[in-house]
Amino acid sequence: MRQLRRVLVTAGLALALASSALAGGAATAAAAPAPGTLVQEGGPLIVPAGEEGPVTTRLTVTLPPGFAGAIPGRRLAFQAPHAAPGDRPGLRVTSTCAVDGGAFAPCAWDSPDPETVDGTWLLFDLPAAHVPAGAPTVTYAVTMDVGSDFARFGRISTVVDLRDTAGTVVAQGELAFVFEEGTPEAWLRTSLHARDRDGVLWQYDATGRHDIPLKPRKRVGGGWNAYTALTKLDRTTAAGDGDLVARDRAGVLWYYRGSGREGAPFEPRRRVGGGWNAYTSLVGLPGGDLYARDRDGVLWRYPGTGLATRPFGLRVRVGGGWNAYRSIVAFGDGLIAHTPDGRQWRYEKADGRDPAVPFVPRRAVGGGWNVYTALAGTGLIGSLAYGGDPSLVARTGDGGLVVYGVVRFDGKSEPYHPRPGGRGWNVYDLLA
Repeated sequence: MRQLRRVLVTAGLALALASSALAGGAATAAAAPAPGTLVQEGGPLIVPAGEEGPVTTRLTVTLPPGFAGAIPGRRLAFQAPHAAPGDRPGLRVTSTCAVDGGAFAPCAWDSPDPETVDGTWLLFDLPAAHVPAGAPTVTYAVTMDVGSDFARFGRISTVVDLRDTAGTVVAQGELAFVFEEGTPEAWLRTSLHARDRDGVLWQYDATGRHDIPLKPRKRVGGGWNAYTALTKLDRTTAAGDGDLVARDRAGVLWYYRGSGREGAPFEPRRRVGGGWNAYTSLVGLPGGDLYARDRDGVLWRYPGTGLATRPFGLRVRVGGGWNAYRSIVAFGDGLIAHTPDGRQWRYEKADGRDPAVPFVPRRAVGGGWNVYTALAGTGLIGSLAYGGDPSLVARTGDGGLVVYGVVRFDGKSEPYHPRPGGRGWNVYDLLA
């Protein structure tokens, strides 16, 4: 009997110890609370891709009860569902971060090599935070400013899991950005120049939009009525890029190199040489080439050198018969020519093997162009979402401006989709 009581006591003690262990285990499990939450205020941040400047998103992290200590910095990986294989952002990302209302400091974004990092398009370093005892939340503020290239990538997102120094997840949530087309940077926006009858040259910068294609004009300077012809040697931009040449009444040709400054787009002029009154038309094309039609209708090519002191090489004869055209203007890397009856002809750029054959044989692209009193080829006026193709501006008899885009088919291009560009352009006697 005494032995049986001893066995029962032993069994009871073992059961008590087992119950105590189970209770302790349950208490230990309860002591590890679930991770908190990371919430992006207002949802995904809309980021204009262009020159609008930085925008800010704020993250509120609610921590598990009783948490205190450090949250190390976290490298976050984003994928871009609309990015092409091997595509990488080509312009800029500028970003700053602040923690718990502190000072903003630069935070890094990186674009890894897609061949070595499968599927990852952008990497972002969220900074570290220190959470004092009793603080239920930690906040992050992140600014982002991106270039126009980002508009094509749309929405990117990632799941953020913040961890403590032991590697335990203390909060989770989604961080997302939506890139939308903004105002392209100045160096991406073309400019159109117009001279008034007082000799003042004005600059109209493209907006990057289709509905309002041009910004209000800016004054370049006076004295431009000394010239009988102006033509650009490349696309001029709102950033002050692009060169032009001007012929004065004495037949001297002057070269204006782009300055790269928005407020003063051209450097002081340089003298190229005399005798240019022999030509009835001057047309510059991208790359610096200058084409000149003489009074006999022969077209000559002056190849660009890229040198400010000697911008052109020796002329090369292209061919005769160009007196058939009332006007010749640049369009992309080729020409558009118009006959007096309003027919338009397109000269596409050739393969470049023969300097004397810069264009493929002409082709007709439409009629009715004699309704316009002035024409000028420009860079893209409109949305970059439609590509970097050139535009053509045309002035109607009542002073309206019409902007043409470009359509391409079978490797060929021509002006299309006319849209209004403004009124009152009859105050100008020259467009370039």
